[in-house]
Amino acid sequence: MSSIQRGKGKHISSIRKNDFYKYYQENARLTKVDRIKYNGFLKEVLETFGRLIIEEGLELKLNQIGKIRIKTKMLNLIKSNGDLSKLKVDWKTTWDHWFGRYPNLSREEIVKIKDKKLLYHDNEHSNQEYYVHYWNNFTSNLKYKSFYDFKPSRQYSRLLAKVIKDPNRKIFYYG
Repeated sequence: MSSIQRGKGKHISSIRKNDFYKYYQENARLTKVDRIKYNGFLKEVLETFGRLIIEEGLELKLNQIGKIRIKTKMLNLIKSNGDLSKLKVDWKTTWDHWFGRYPNLSREEIVKIKDKKLLYHDNEHSNQEYYVHYWNNFTSNLKYKSFYDFKPSRQYSRLLAKVIKDPNRKIFYYG
């Protein structure tokens, strides 16, 4: 087992997909569907919304909850006080570099080496812009909305990266 662990990604929540199904079963007035059909329908709806947001650049309005879209931000390499900003490590390029530099070592042996050089994303392919899934809850009337957070699944983050890295992309997002 490698000593490098994945970062936070597990969603901590008191409401899960199964809770929605339970609520549906208790409150549906028409013919109820089984869990498999319900999950299939939910997956199809969420995939469709995700593709439209990412591949078409649309904004999803969720009535009282707010809007979800992709937002463009500029990568600032130097902060206003003159310090360097914290860039994200490009792990794929970094591991390729380490395997090239230490060709006879296994992944576990490379992990044990201290003070290895890290390579960072410079976002050259996107003119120093980066993109985030953005939940605009300004017009939302949710109670305690500052306690809520929107985190897209890894699947949609990877889809966004694929669209952005495409050299012939036709979709661009705004700030």
